Amino acid sequence: MKQTVPRLLKAYLALVLVVMALPLVSVMALSLNRSSYGTLPFSFSLRWYEALAANTSLVQALVTSLNLAGQAMLFATIVGTLLSLALVRSGRFVNVPVNALLLTLMTVPSLVLAAGFVIVFDRIGLGSSSTSLVLASVVTSLPFVVLIVSGRLRTLDPNLAQAARSLGAGPLRVFATVTVPLVGPAIVAGAVLAFLTTFNNFAIQLFLSPIGISTLPVQIYSMVRLGVKPDVNALATFVILATVALVVVVTWLSGNAARFLSTSTQNSEDHDG
Repeated sequence: MKQTVPRLLKAYLALVLVVMALPLVSVMALSLNRSSYGTLPFSFSLRWYEALAANTSLVQALVTSLNLAGQAMLFATIVGTLLSLALVRSGRFVNVPVNALLLTLMTVPSLVLAAGFVIVFDRIGLGSSSTSLVLASVVTSLPFVVLIVSGRLRTLDPNLAQAARSLGAGPLRVFATVTVPLVGPAIVAGAVLAFLTTFNNFAIQLFLSPIGISTLPVQIYSMVRLGVKPDVNALATFVILATVALVVVVTWLSGNAARFLSTSTQNSEDHDG
């Protein structure tokens, strides 16, 4: 009986992992199958990757999505980091409503948010434009940056900044030489999540993309309405692999790198002491 329970748990875990990974593995496998309809037997081929390279609409949509995600990541990281610094130094009456608003932005369905953005941007005259798209993307990705960076800031030892100030360092120098190195991994992790959130935010992009500009999720949606084509599977494989790589980076930065920097800082203090 003692051996049966662990085996059942391992089998259950394996089953859950297979179910979760099956859609991703299926897309990647179909991108390497010569058949246009995904039929068996499997015949290895790179023809759909060659077709993807020749599909200018998908490549242009990918470039547009990368450009949008890059802009949103930059603004969300700057605004989110500064907002995190302000929140950490603020009282409960500020933190509670701001955190509630950030969590609301993360949990409200994207379609509801997109409809709200359309109403607001139409009222102020922006309508569906590139500016509206960037602003909405920044707002929806901002909570991820703030929650990660503010969480890291709250764990910092305040004695580190006080020690730097007692040695004559000004506020900016303390921020640049003490605070930023310690929260750097959290800032990068928040930036990566902001990038991924914007890149995959189909509803916002569908509602706010100006006429003539199509992002990758919207372009794929337009294509699959007429049936999934194998070159879409090839592009999806690139997106999956890039997403996995970014998630690995985020995990590494939020764990090992943070501990490494904290340990290095502590060792440096001990050495100076």
